[in-house]
Amino acid sequence: MNKILGINSLILAGVFMLIQCTEDNPLTDAQKIAALRNVTVIYDSMSYQISLPPGALSGQSLEQLILTDAETYTNPANYGITIALNVTADNAHPDAEDAKFDGMDIDIVMDTIESNPIKMATEGFEVKKNETHPVAMETTINLETHREAGLYIFRQTVDGNDLATTTYPYLYYKIGIQQGTINLPSIYKEIPTRASDETKEFLRQLLDSGIFDD
Repeated sequence: MNKILGINSLILAGVFMLIQCTEDNPLTDAQKIAALRNVTVIYDSMSYQISLPPGALSGQSLEQLILTDAETYTNPANYGITIALNVTADNAHPDAEDAKFDGMDIDIVMDTIESNPIKMATEGFEVKKNETHPVAMETTINLETHREAGLYIFRQTVDGNDLATTTYPYLYYKIGIQQGTINLPSIYKEIPTRASDETKEFLRQLLDSGIFDD
């Protein structure tokens, strides 16, 4: 009996030492940063909504509208596009550890217009190991802030062609005294376009007018 008790005591002591060693040796900052790099960003969906100046779809031609109110209909800021993007941060990997990020930025390049990407950002979030975390992002641009990208979206919408988009995700971290950025692989997707016939006709007149061309 004493021999059995002695063996059990040794086993318990070993378990205690193992637990103690684990508690005394947490992940180093380098290991935490390495764990962050295991997280990937998966594309889920993207959509957009066009906003036009008030009265644009009243049935009058663009020429008539400009004659009535040129200040409104020749102002590029009045032609907006709201873009919604849904992605998933995936931390379900064999060597996963809890991953905490200070934030995430995503640049969206329409077609080959790389000089002025559409930027999206979200605040910090945490992804537990072996779990995923959905992220919804939204931003609004207009022909004043993103003329080339906006006109490209309008043209594709009128023609009924998909939008060629490339997204570039960036994850930010701060661990101890170290902070940095993780550049993730780009994601190429073709986004279906859609709009009412009235909207397409107005956009067609807008594009044909050339008032926002170089």
